[in-house]
Amino acid sequence: MSELKVTPGTQLWLIRHGETQWNVDQRVQGHLDVPLSDRGVEQACRLAAWLAEDRLDAVYSSDLQRARVTADVLAEGRLPVWNDSRFREAHFGLFEGLTGPECHAAFPDEYQAWRSASIRFRPPHGETVEMLRERCMEALAEHLPKHPGQVVAVVCHGGPVRAMVCGLLELPLEAYTRIRVENTSVARFNFTERGAMLTGFNDVSHLRASAAAPAHAGWEEK
Repeated sequence: MSELKVTPGTQLWLIRHGETQWNVDQRVQGHLDVPLSDRGVEQACRLAAWLAEDRLDAVYSSDLQRARVTADVLAEGRLPVWNDSRFREAHFGLFEGLTGPECHAAFPDEYQAWRSASIRFRPPHGETVEMLRERCMEALAEHLPKHPGQVVAVVCHGGPVRAMVCGLLELPLEAYTRIRVENTSVARFNFTERGAMLTGFNDVSHLRASAAAPAHAGWEEK
């Protein structure tokens, strides 16, 4: 795994994109470029308003539009957005475009193996969680040193957020499946001499008591 050399005092926000209709339908998105729903745009706007008074020095994003548009709304009028395909969602191979039941019907053995041990197995023609973690941590190792002592936001997807939480906190990958990440949630890290310190997780304060409040975290939870 790529070694992180981050200046103490640097802060990192990991942000999941706004909701898509495929999130609602519990359909596998992966690398497919699915747009935000109207509700997802509202979530992004609420996120931006909530963080408007907070210091923010740099914004990076997955190049898929559901993350990119969320990042653009967050950064509008403040900062440019730098896109990096390494922050994409996990590649789910032949599962992409299908719901869980459709995956089970089309690929019963592969889907059951993946559901029972998703760290060990990968979807047909997809990638493992370890591969996901490697590329995301490689991107962090490249970008974070450019911003010593600054606040950096990375807008991406549920899988990358969970993988990077495991990587930053040196957690075993088995923890990946037990981490909940909702749409436009924020995970905050402060970097100290001891490394990354988690200071907030799955924060959706901006959505509480609103019509945009999340009702789910993704198809993988079922």
